Amino acid sequence: MDPIEKNIRTYDEIARRYCEITEKDGDRAFQEDMLERTLDFLPSKPRMIDLGCGDGRDTDHLRRQGVDVVGIDISTKMIDLAREKYPECAFLHSDMRDTVFPEDTFQGAWASASLSDIPKSELSSAEKEIYRILEKGGIFCFSFKVGDGEGFEETLVEGFETYNSYYTLEELREELDLFNIIDSREYPGEIFGSEFMYCWAKSR
Repeated sequence: MDPIEKNIRTYDEIARRYCEITEKDGDRAFQEDMLERTLDFLPSKPRMIDLGCGDGRDTDHLRRQGVDVVGIDISTKMIDLAREKYPECAFLHSDMRDTVFPEDTFQGAWASASLSDIPKSELSSAEKEIYRILEKGGIFCFSFKVGDGEGFEETLVEGFETYNSYYTLEELREELDLFNIIDSREYPGEIFGSEFMYCWAKSR
């Protein structure tokens, strides 16, 4: 099965349990610090998109900071859950490789681990679409699993697998040729069995 199709089916099936685990065991304070760091690069009350928003917790945090934000996810069940939990927010079932938004719609894009949910062969498609919907000079913040390789792995929900891609910072500097990486920060340790890094990139 196509890795992305497999991920969609899996996340549709485990959406609520997966989000319960990540909310309980995640480092929410650090994640919100990274969101605030992203806003430091942007004008007041920017237009943003949350790519792979899951249950919408980051989207809601941005909304509460006065951001004009929409969250998208490729899993319909994740979007259903996000709408249930955060009815004040705007959510859309959409693929970050091919969205419905016009060019230059947003000033900022946030992708929490979303790039690690697609095969490396799809990274260029995602990059081109993110570049298209961002204004020139827009900010793209993303976090990713640090390491080498890609493939199916068991999720945090026992008995289910998803496809995961691992990157080094040097690898992404080379691959994301439509953006300049202007800052980066490592998560201080492991979370959910992986090392994570956050990067801020500016569209060329």
